[in-house]
Amino acid sequence: MAEGEPPRRRRMTRTAREQQLLDVAEELFLGAGYERTSIEDIARAAGITRPVVYEHYGSKEGIYLACVRRARVPLNEALHAAFESSDDPVEQFTRGLDAYYALLERDANRWRLLFSPNGVLTGPLADDLLRERFRTANLIADLVETHLPHVDPQRIDAFAHAISGGVEQLGRWWLAHPEVERAQVVEYQVAFFIPAFEAMRSARP
Repeated sequence: MAEGEPPRRRRMTRTAREQQLLDVAEELFLGAGYERTSIEDIARAAGITRPVVYEHYGSKEGIYLACVRRARVPLNEALHAAFESSDDPVEQFTRGLDAYYALLERDANRWRLLFSPNGVLTGPLADDLLRERFRTANLIADLVETHLPHVDPQRIDAFAHAISGGVEQLGRWWLAHPEVERAQVVEYQVAFFIPAFEAMRSARP
């Protein structure tokens, strides 16, 4: 570089750019909502042009889905860790719930990105978001099934979806009652679902 020449700005790696775009898009989606956020808004906030956003994520739907998938990774990892930390199903369930509600407590905005109702969304994006929710429910089903080898898989699948939906709804209740301690919320959820689990486990094949 010649003397007196201003330093050249280093170009971001593709991975760094993708993470920057997700950070920017997530903030905009949470602040303004999906419908009121445009690709132009994301590009402007990131200091780039629209074609760069399209190059990385293809569309607004694509970057929104990528935000949701990224936010879901620590949740699924926490569920795996909770189930691997013990062989006792009550302990597994309790630790998994605590990890889930810790995510909400630590970052309520990111939790809203994952679990806020998105009925206003239609078409392929809504289908993709539903599949992401089902993926977590399927993970729960796989983990529960290890303790219930004699139970009809369809029943286990329905139970896992009931857990997933109930946990989401209790999370919304907790956001409206922040004075309640996390441990109490976990205790409530355990009391709601463990009896159903024990009933299935004790049922004869």
